[in-house]
Parts: sequence; C-alpha cells; structure tokens
Amino acid sequence: MLKLRIGICLAVLGLWTQLAAAEDSHVRARLLADVSAITPGRPFMLGVMLSVDPGWHVYWKNPGDAGLPTRVQFTLPDGFTVGPLLFPTPLRIEQPGNIVVLGYEDSVLLLAQVTPPAKLPDGFTAQFSAEVSWLVCADVCIPGKATANLELGAGPSAAPANADLFDAATAQLPVEAAGSRDIAAIHISHAEAGRVVIQISWKSGVPGDVQFIPATFDDYNITATQVQSEGDQTRITVNFQALAGKKPQPVKAQCVVGYKDNEGHRRGVNVMLALP
Repeated sequence: MLKLRIGICLAVLGLWTQLAAAEDSHVRARLLADVSAITPGRPFMLGVMLSVDPGWHVYWKNPGDAGLPTRVQFTLPDGFTVGPLLFPTPLRIEQPGNIVVLGYEDSVLLLAQVTPPAKLPDGFTAQFSAEVSWLVCADVCIPGKATANLELGAGPSAAPANADLFDAATAQLPVEAAGSRDIAAIHISHAEAGRVVIQISWKSGVPGDVQFIPATFDDYNITATQVQSEGDQTRITVNFQALAGKKPQPVKAQCVVGYKDNEGHRRGVNVMLALP
C-alpha cells in the first residue's frame, strides 16, 4: 500500500503546478463552536466544517493508497489551549486500479477541544483562527487551503450552538469497544505469519457496510483485507508484510472498523492492531 501511495502522491504533486491556479477548489471551510460564548475555565469544542462538492472527496489522517491528509492548525488567544484534532470515521472509497483511499464526501466536521483560562477580563472578545489545507480529488486532484475565523466573547454561561452539527460529528468519532452500543466483543489474533484476524460479535446482528480502516504503518505494507459477515459475527482478515529493506520492530497502531448503524449513520470503533 505504501509503495503505491508514494507513487501516486508524486503524480498528484506533479499536477499541483497546473492545478494550483484553479479558482474553484470544490471545498469550503468554516470555523464553528459548540457554544455561543466562552465560560472561563470550561472547555468547549471548535469544529472545522469542510463542505465538499458532489463527486469529490477529501482525505482522512491516513489517506490510504493515494492522496494527502487534511491538516488544521489553530491560532488561539493567549492562555487558551487546544487538544488533538479529532477525525470522524471515514469512508473507504474504491477507485479504478484497485486503489482504496480513506476520506470524506459531502461534508465533514473536524473537532478539537479548547480550554480557556480560568479567568478572563470583563468584556473579553477574541478571534479564533484555523489554517486548513486539503487535497480534493475526483478525476483530478486539486490542493486547497483556507483560513477560517470565528469571533467569540466571554459570558457567565454558555448556551449551546450548532448542536445538531456537533452532536452528529461527535457520534461519528470512533469509540472504544467497551463504549460501543453496537459491539458485544472484539477478539484479535494472529492466524499465521503476516496475517491478523479481527473477530467482532455484534449485539443486534451485523450492521451495514462494515469496513476496515487502517492506520499508517511506516515499515509495513497491508497487502489485502477481507471482511466476511454472517449472523451476528464479522471476521476481518488483514494481510501484511514488511517493506523491502526494512527490519521493523514490533508496533501497535490504532485502526478503525467503520460501519453504518441501524439508522444508516456512520459509526466507528477503535481496534489496536499489533504487528510483530
């Protein structure tokens, strides 16, 4: 997967010169908050909403066989801190030539928790900024970037804002198996050298569109993935091999199993994959 990704990314980068002048990047970025005002010392969420034109897609933190990850850099007022960028469960998007990429269509809200200082001056108002960069692809790929701004003031209480958007995005974040309302148990085993088997027991039958979404492995190439479901069981077989010239050490990385729940909403569960 990594060899293919490198080759395709180089080809994509080669297109940048001729595409960078395109006026329409097919993506629009907005910065939102889940509160109408800041309460000193009380964390709140910022969200970068990317709206993507039909037929186009942007990428997850691991883009898959091709593409580039979407990146966000926040600029905050003095005394504010921000946590890691949180990505909702992506889609596996299959393209011609057996290329599989990991990303988002239509729209995605990328989240980060912000903690304000314990005290803020009276009348406090400040601007929050997010520098966003992406690669958006269909038949061609176009790099894009934008600066999204949001002004917030402080208040003794913070009424919710954009609740539907933040609730939906939070529900799409991958969770641990113990916190999943859909999964009864997960068992991971090494069936043989170069193969890992993930066995999932579901609480109410197999959901729709079960997908394995790998992390980035610097020294390994995931060569094939099979997903087989029957009854209330799903068996995911992941085949991997060390990259040529590499002598990898044992590594653990957090992967994701994505699926659609009974209401058709995208959900995900974290799976810690250990490669020997």
